Amino acid sequence: MPPAKKSSKSGKLSRKQLQQLKEYGELDPLNSINDDRDLDDLVSKALGRSGYGSFTGKLRAGKHSRDAGKGHARSSLAKPQRNSRPDAYSRLLKSLETTTSSIPANSKSVVSDEDEDMEENEDEATLGSASDDSDNDEMQNASDVDQKEYEVDEVDEDELESEAEEPIPEDLDATSDAKEVFEAHDYMEGHYADVDSEQMHKKLSAVTNKEYEQTIVEDAALGSMVVCNVAGEGAKPANPRPLKQKLVKPFHKLSKTGDFTDFQRGLFGWFDQYRDVVYAGRSLENEDEITTAYALHAMNHVMKAKDQEHKNNSKLAKAHASGSDAGELRDRGFTRPRVLIVVPFRNCAYRLIEKLLKLVSAEQEMNSSRFAKEYGPDEEEERKHNSNKRKPEDFQRTFAGNIDDSFRIGVQLHYKSVKLYADFYRADIIIASPIGLRMTTGAESGDRKDFDFLSSVEMVIVDQCDVLLMQNWDHVSHLFNHMNLTPKKDHGCDFSRVRSWFLDGMAQYRRQTILISEHMTPEIQAVFNNNCRSIEGKVRIKPAYTGAVDNVVTQVSQIFKRVSVRRLASANDDRFSNFVEQTLPDLEKSMMNKKHTVIFASSYFDFVRIRNHCKDKGYIFAAISEYSTKSEAMRARMKFFDGELQFILYSERAHFYHRYPIKGIHHLIFYSLPDHSHYYSELVNLMLTSNDTVSADQLSCTVFYSKFDQLKLERVVGSRLVAQLLSGERSQFTFA
Repeated sequence: MPPAKKSSKSGKLSRKQLQQLKEYGELDPLNSINDDRDLDDLVSKALGRSGYGSFTGKLRAGKHSRDAGKGHARSSLAKPQRNSRPDAYSRLLKSLETTTSSIPANSKSVVSDEDEDMEENEDEATLGSASDDSDNDEMQNASDVDQKEYEVDEVDEDELESEAEEPIPEDLDATSDAKEVFEAHDYMEGHYADVDSEQMHKKLSAVTNKEYEQTIVEDAALGSMVVCNVAGEGAKPANPRPLKQKLVKPFHKLSKTGDFTDFQRGLFGWFDQYRDVVYAGRSLENEDEITTAYALHAMNHVMKAKDQEHKNNSKLAKAHASGSDAGELRDRGFTRPRVLIVVPFRNCAYRLIEKLLKLVSAEQEMNSSRFAKEYGPDEEEERKHNSNKRKPEDFQRTFAGNIDDSFRIGVQLHYKSVKLYADFYRADIIIASPIGLRMTTGAESGDRKDFDFLSSVEMVIVDQCDVLLMQNWDHVSHLFNHMNLTPKKDHGCDFSRVRSWFLDGMAQYRRQTILISEHMTPEIQAVFNNNCRSIEGKVRIKPAYTGAVDNVVTQVSQIFKRVSVRRLASANDDRFSNFVEQTLPDLEKSMMNKKHTVIFASSYFDFVRIRNHCKDKGYIFAAISEYSTKSEAMRARMKFFDGELQFILYSERAHFYHRYPIKGIHHLIFYSLPDHSHYYSELVNLMLTSNDTVSADQLSCTVFYSKFDQLKLERVVGSRLVAQLLSGERSQFTFA
C-alpha cells in the first residue's frame, strides 16, 4: 500500500485528512506519494494533539470488544476493514484502542463540537465538506428560542453504551442487491430524478401557466376531491415500493389497527405520489390517523433520500479506490434539511416527535430528556387542563399541555440514533411554529435574517392551518415567500452533489406541499393556488357538510340575510355600510327590548372597525377580544347579564382562546359567519344557559353573509343548501 501523504499543517492533520485516513487508511488515496511515512506515525500524531484524542471512532460489539472503551468520555471504533487495505486498518484500529486508554474519564459525558463534526462527516459523503463555522455559529441557537442554559448537548450515561451510528455499506454490489435500495419505479426516485425530457418540460410549462386538467373524484373514505393533473398524466397505480422495510414494523406497532385504515390508505396514497395535497376535513376523530400518515410519509422520504446518498457514497469510495471516475452523482440540495413541518403549539410538536421517534426505533435518542422537559406537559399545565373539563372537547384537545407558540427544533437522523435540537444546517427534519421560524428568518430587512436553511426543503407539511389562522397567517405567507431560494452562502456545500434543478432555481416545482386543516378558507386556497407547484399535480380534498344548523338545539328563529356587495375589493366596506345604516339604527330603536344582544365578528379588523364606530356614537357596550384580560371579560359578562350594557361585541379569536360562557343572550347578531362552523351552534345554544325565563318568541338570531362567503356558509347551512342561499331570488332565509 502506498504510504500516506504528509499533512500541510506542520504535522497536524486537517479534519478532511482525518476523514480520509479513517475511510481509506491513507491520506488523499488518489494522489499518494512514495515516502517513508508510516500510517501509525500519522495516527499517533492525530491522536496526540493537545494531549487528548481528537480522532474519534466507534466501538462496535462483536468483532471488536467494548471493554477497551469503558469509563471513557467518548470511545468508539472506525469502520470495518476494507479487504483492499487490511493491514492499514488493522494498525489503525489497534492504535485507537491503545490510545483511548489515556483519555481521562469524566463523571458526566458530553458530546463536543468536534465529536459531532466527526459524526456528521461519517453520515455525509465520503468526500463531504465541513459546514462553514461562521454560519454554524449564527445558527447555533436556531433550534430553539431559549438555549442560554444549554450550551452543550447532554447524553445520558446509558446512551453511551449504545452505538451512535452504523457505518455505510462499503460494498457497492452488496448495496445494490439490498432490499432497502431504490427501485427504478419508485415514485420518489422518479419525482426527484435529474431528467431533462420532453415530458418534464411539458409538466413545467403546464404548472407554470396553471394549465391543469381538473377531475372531480368521489371517494368513500376521503370524500369529494378535485384532482389537478398535468401534461396528460392521470391517476397513477399503487407505488411498487411505498414504504421502507425498516418502517413497516414500527408503523404496525404505532397504528391502532395494526395496518392502514381505509382513510389512511387513501390519504397516504396521494402523499406518496408527491402531489401537493390540501385536506380540509381534519377533526378530533381522524387527527391521529392524519398525523401518523404524514409522519410516516416524511420519515419514509428522509430515509429513502439518505439511502440514496449512502449508495452514492459507496460508488464514490469504490471509484476513488480504483482511480476511476464515478460520474455525476447528484442526490442533495444546497443545505441538509429536507422536510419542514409547521404546527401551531409545542404540544403538537411533542405528539408529532413522539410519533417520529417510534417510527425510527433508534437505539439512541439524544436530548430526549430535555425535549420532554421543554415540550411535554408540566404540573401547572395539567391543572389548567383539568380546569377546562367543562369546555368543549376540541378546546381541551387544542390547549392540553404546553401551548407555547414560539419554538423550533431540528431532528437529525443517523442509522441507529436520533438527535433532537440539532443545528438547522445539520438537521434532516425541522419542526417549528410560524412565529418560531419568523424569529429565525428575520424581518423583511436586516443583517440578521437567515433563511438559507429553507433553500433545499423538499417537503413542507403545514398542520392545523385553521389554528394558525387564529394566530397570524402572515408568518405562514412569509415562510412560503422565502422557501427554496438560492442561498446567500455556500454553508460548506459540495456542489458536485447538488441536484441540477436546485442549481437551476426550479426547486419549487419539485417541492411537495401538504396542508391540513379543519376547513377550507380563502387564505389556504390562495396558498394552494399560488405556492403549490409540484410537477406531479395537486389534489384538494374537502368533505361534504351537513351544516352546523343541525346542531342547534335552542328553539330560536335563525334569519340569514344576504348583503348586496358590488365586488370582492369593496365587500368589507359594503358590509359595514349596511350594518351601520340599517342594523345598528334598528337595534337602537328597540334597545329597551333588545339589551341582551351579542354582536359576533369573525375578523379582528371588522371587530376594531365596529368598536371604534360604536364608541364614536356613544353606545353603552363592552368589547371582548383575544386581548381582553380575564377580569375585563368577567366584568363585561356580569354587566351584560344584569342588563347594564346595550350589547357585547365579541370576536372569533376570543371565543377560540377562551370559550367564554356568556349568559343572558336573547339576541345574537352574526356580523360575519365564523370560520369554525361549530362556533355558530355553540353561540346559539348559549341562549339556553340563561337563568332568566325567556320564551322562544323573544329570542332571535340574525346572520349576515355575502356571495363571497361561500366556504363559511356551506359549513353552517350544509353543502345541499348553500347554492340556494347564494344565488336564490330571495335575499332572506329562515331556519327554525
